[in-house]
This record gives sequence, structure tokens and C-alpha cells, in this order.
Amino acid sequence: MRPHPVSAIRPYRDGDAEALATVFERAVRGIAARDYSPAQIEAWIGPEPRADRFGARMADGRRCWVALDDDDGRVTAFVDLEADGHIDLLFADPEVAGRGVTSDLLDVLERTARDEGMSRLYVEASEAARRFLLKRGYVVERRRDFEIRGVAIHNYAMELRL
Repeated sequence: MRPHPVSAIRPYRDGDAEALATVFERAVRGIAARDYSPAQIEAWIGPEPRADRFGARMADGRRCWVALDDDDGRVTAFVDLEADGHIDLLFADPEVAGRGVTSDLLDVLERTARDEGMSRLYVEASEAARRFLLKRGYVVERRRDFEIRGVAIHNYAMELRL
């Protein structure tokens, strides 16, 4: 296991949507599956074409940063920031989970938010993301129970005061 496989963090580029879709699916199947049922995982991942959905999201004005693998330059994790301080997406490929990659991405995001005068970040976090974000000082506001494609699932409304 390499200690820290990220060579660079850079802003999202047109053409990264397919890589984001791949990381998202691998993260949900490989990490979230520890906390959610197979039916919840399938509902969360949703139908194809996922790359089109990610491309449309990235075109809505939010910012996104991607982490690149040291060896081959592929995207291994990503995070986004909406103008109001909402973090909608934070996903890492299972092969880099626990190696500091998402921490590095959040460092960039949080520094950007502070530099821009934001006073609060907020997120709806999965079970795994909740555990990770608690260690970074985010606070759980409440558990959210809802449905995706007719399947009951939950996450946590969390925030970080900057």
C-alpha cells in the first residue's frame, strides 16, 4: 500500500465526468455497501448514463476538485462546493480510502470557502462520510430518512462553522 497516492489536486475539467461517475460507483459499491443494503446501493447509484448526470451537475456553476493518482494520473477522488457552502459530492475510490486523499481535497475546499468569506459548510453525509467528517470537526444536525427510487435510505445533515 502506497502511503499517499495523490500527485495532484486540480479543478474539474470538461471530460472528467466519466471518471467522476466511475469513482462514484466504485465508492458507493465498495465503501457505502458496508453500511447500506444492496437495494439501497442500487437505488443510490441509479440508472445509466451516470457520466451525463455528472457532466450536467458540473456545468451548473459549482466548483469541483479532483485528486489524481501518482502513477497513472487517473481521478481517484473528488469533492464539490456550491456557492452557498453546500458540499454535494465527496467520493473516493476504495483503493485510496483512508490514505488522506479526501482530507487533502477537503483542505482545498475548506481553505477556498474561508478565503471567499463563507462562514458555514453543510453536507448530507452517508454513514461512512459521517464518521470521516466528525473527525474533521463537522457536527451532525440530524439524521435524514427519505426514499430514493422508492427505497428507504438515510444520511445525516452535517455542518462545519468556519
